[in-house]
Amino acid sequence: MNSSTPLPAARLADATTSDTAKFQSTMVLNNGNAKAIVFALNAGQDVPTHSSPVVALFTVLEGEATVKMKDAVHRVAVGEYILLPMGVDHHIRATSDLKFLLVR
Repeated sequence: MNSSTPLPAARLADATTSDTAKFQSTMVLNNGNAKAIVFALNAGQDVPTHSSPVVALFTVLEGEATVKMKDAVHRVAVGEYILLPMGVDHHIRATSDLKFLLVR
């Protein structure tokens, strides 16, 4: 199949499944200009504190998360998003079973 052939529609949240040991992720787009990654976490799991070399868009597909940046904690629920600034440490915790899309 060549790259101009359209793929069938799919639910982003179905791109990856959770694992009790650690968070899981699946890259759904990597075209050299942008990356889109779907993550799955069980309630209580987290993505350790880190920063991004570019601004990233974090949007919740299923569940709810807390995103800590600097001294602020933001609750992000289904359909909501938050921008993760370049070079700013952030920590993501699943407050319920969670799937989110990260675009950078």
